[in-house]
Amino acid sequence: MGLLLERTVSKQLPPAASELLRAQAQAAGPERFVGDAEALRGLMARSAFVAAHVPGAPVITEAVAREVLAELCEGRSSFAKLRAADLFGQLLGRVAGGGGLERLAPTHVQLPGGRRAAVHYEPDKPPWLASRLQDFFGMSRGPHIAGGKVPLVLHLLAPNGRAEQVTTDLAGFWDRHYPEVRKALMRRYPRHSWPEDPRTAAPPTPRR
Repeated sequence: MGLLLERTVSKQLPPAASELLRAQAQAAGPERFVGDAEALRGLMARSAFVAAHVPGAPVITEAVAREVLAELCEGRSSFAKLRAADLFGQLLGRVAGGGGLERLAPTHVQLPGGRRAAVHYEPDKPPWLASRLQDFFGMSRGPHIAGGKVPLVLHLLAPNGRAEQVTTDLAGFWDRHYPEVRKALMRRYPRHSWPEDPRTAAPPTPRR
């Protein structure tokens, strides 16, 4: 007897199914198809920040996200399959080539004590980060991004998590404001270390 070879017939999805999915997906919006909507907004803001400093750099906008979403609908027939297509990864791939996005607009910066602080990007606002004031001990100037051209806005937090100062000029804060801030913090938080010279002081170990 000869061998019976099983033939697999691929089912071609009717164009109408993709068109219906495309219409439904556009009505739902790109954020419906990413795991973290805030991450998508952050990616858009990061790409816009890079484009402001690198002419011609690609930008992820709402229109671009919708365009890629429409492309991913081709050959698919359900929201579940569309989510599995990784819209966020597709968009990230458009702007992350060569490492320029992470180099110029990193998601985190490492502070002297080892803490990785998240950098926040928002439309029409300068990038910023928030961390305990003590995490900046050992630094004479604040972190910069965009190849060292742009100082981050620093939210210097007291132990209670509230900002004692918001500044882009850490050196100026140490010189002009820290002595008085130190006195107030020593009274309110006597168990914490408040050295006279924050530039040479060791920052606390990051919390686990």
